[in-house]
Amino acid sequence: MKRKLILILKTFLFLILLGGVLVAVMLVTERKTSYMKNKDFFEEAKKDHLDVLFIGSSHVINGINPLDLYEEYGITSYNLGGHGSLLKESYWQLIRALDYCKPDYVVVDCFMMDRNYEYIDEMYEETPEEFRQAAISQLHLNMDAYPLSKLKMAAVKDLVHDPDIQKQYLFDFIVYHNRWSELEQKDFQKLVGTSEYNMLMGAEMKHELEEDITYSYEYDNEARLPEHTVCEEYLMKIIDECQRDGIGIVLTFLPFEGEPQDFQSANSAADIAANYGVPYINMLQMGDVIDPRVDLSDPGHLSTTGARKVTNYLGEWLTQNADLPDHRGDAEYSKWDELCADYNKELRDKSVSYRQLSTQLNLLSLGKTSSILYLTEDSPALQDPWFRHIVSNLSGTDRIEEAAMNHQQYFLLVDRASGNIYEAVDYEEVENMSTSMGEMTYVPIEKRFRLLYLTSDEENNFLYDDDHLSDDIQLITYDNDSGEILSHIYCESSHNYEIDE
Repeated sequence: MKRKLILILKTFLFLILLGGVLVAVMLVTERKTSYMKNKDFFEEAKKDHLDVLFIGSSHVINGINPLDLYEEYGITSYNLGGHGSLLKESYWQLIRALDYCKPDYVVVDCFMMDRNYEYIDEMYEETPEEFRQAAISQLHLNMDAYPLSKLKMAAVKDLVHDPDIQKQYLFDFIVYHNRWSELEQKDFQKLVGTSEYNMLMGAEMKHELEEDITYSYEYDNEARLPEHTVCEEYLMKIIDECQRDGIGIVLTFLPFEGEPQDFQSANSAADIAANYGVPYINMLQMGDVIDPRVDLSDPGHLSTTGARKVTNYLGEWLTQNADLPDHRGDAEYSKWDELCADYNKELRDKSVSYRQLSTQLNLLSLGKTSSILYLTEDSPALQDPWFRHIVSNLSGTDRIEEAAMNHQQYFLLVDRASGNIYEAVDYEEVENMSTSMGEMTYVPIEKRFRLLYLTSDEENNFLYDDDHLSDDIQLITYDNDSGEILSHIYCESSHNYEIDE
């Protein structure tokens, strides 16, 4: 009898250890992107800290920054957007989220409302297989972090037709168990609760710029979708759900380089908003919200600066139209202040060290550091309209156009502490510039030789280096408050604005 009890005990212990190993293996091998994106959602929802939820596609995840919204307006929010998410997916994302919190407002973007198919694993008959597989993969971002439940099973069944593919989202170990060759340190960190996670309350910013994006199509105010689509139906379901629960709702169409089907979707969304009596913000019709040449990272997605402008526009609207509290200064929301500080430091670091000059100049427009830019008279950058536009966006003037027209050297100093901006073209001198480094003077002497010095120290020339005589661009960044020089970059613009290490 005693031996039998010992055997049972050993078997029981073995099963416990085996179960623990299996759980550990599942935690290590599963893809972490969904948990990284949604970790703070679950934590902030539990604290009842979320006043606004944003839902939609990658236009939302890349186009609205909850930390900017909090820093400027004190509004707490979470970005639940997902890459490739249709309105049908957004509906289920909202329904699952409402299981954890009840926000005051939901902002839903109506991009891809023209899509008219039931299941992401089938799409249209002519849809390329790689698009179908991408949609199947992208759905994991919005699904994996949520535990198995009747609600999750209903969502999966409604979104995915193939029972075998449905199992990927209900038991994701099926697709992740063979990730051994891909494992990194962060995969093991989840075991001890130190894994990385999204620090922007669900958003993802795109810092890079794609060269010279302009709109190809003129907006058509009369265009409408030719048929009632599945996505239209689920937009109405989202509105019904919010109105039934007493949640305010705003429809949007965020800006990008729209095409005819997008204009149809945007106008049809306006009709739905009018029928339901809900506000609608169609930024495709607004030419002054963003500047596509600096605020689009690619034709379909906003850059960091574009996301800030869109977020500020929505923040202004919410402040004027919704009775939402300002949580800034409330000790209970100190985590938001910490995240904002970390994000601002990240932007500052990228403004100083980004390895693409065009992107770095655009990030400097956010004002996290002060800067000095110099271009020689024969710089190819002066003949590049896109580059000149980026500089004009930083300076706030068109004086660089004068330098380009006459092939003359160009100087720009943007001092954030004083708010002063100084420019010089050709052999124009600028004396007694007030900066956080001290009073400065700029004197161009001859081609490839110019002086920039502290008025109190004429011996130290900031714009001369024998080792970089062939470089046609110099960019200096310095701290807004202390005046400490943070970087001095030399660049040959003919090398596609890439900065050497």
